[in-house]
Amino acid sequence: MALPLGCSCFHKAYKASSVLMLPNRISSSRAPQAVLIEKSIDVPSIILPQCDDDVDLIGQPDPLSNLRPIIRKILQNETVLQKRFREVAEETQSWNQEFWARHNKNFIEEKETYIKRRTSKEKMQLNADEMSEFYKDFLNKYWKLHVKYNFEWYGRNFTLLLLAFRVSIEKTLRNLF
Repeated sequence: MALPLGCSCFHKAYKASSVLMLPNRISSSRAPQAVLIEKSIDVPSIILPQCDDDVDLIGQPDPLSNLRPIIRKILQNETVLQKRFREVAEETQSWNQEFWARHNKNFIEEKETYIKRRTSKEKMQLNADEMSEFYKDFLNKYWKLHVKYNFEWYGRNFTLLLLAFRVSIEKTLRNLF
C-alpha cells in the first residue's frame, strides 16, 4: 500500500549500512515531509506527520538480501494481540533478512571464486553452460539449508496467518460491542 501524503508513523527504521543511504532513502520517499531526527547508523529514526491511516512503510530493496524493509506502524491503542502480531511479523522480517543477506553473500563470494578458478588470460569470460555448472553445484550444496528455510518460513507464515485472523476477529468483536 502506498503511503498517502500527510501520513504518520513513529517507529525506528532498519539499520543502514552507511550514513549516506539515509538522505537518499528519505528524499526518494513518497512522503517529502519526512524528517531525519537521529543521525545514527545503528538505529536511525524517521518521523512523518500525523494521520489516522494504518499504514506500514515499505523501503527500497536491501542491496544484499534484495528484500524490502517494512517499518510497521505502531497503533495508538494497540491491543496485546495486535502488538504480538506486529512483533512476530517484525521478527520474521528480521529472520528473513538475515537469512537472505547471508545466503546472497555466500552466493556472490562462491561465484567470484568459481569464475576466478575457471578463467585465464586467454578466456576472460565463462559461457552460460559453464556458469550453469556453478549454479547447479551451489543449489546442491545448499539444498538442505533451503529445505530447512522453507519449513521454517511456512511455519512462521502460518503463525502470522493465525495471529492476523485472531486480530481480525478481535477487531470485528470490538466494533460490534
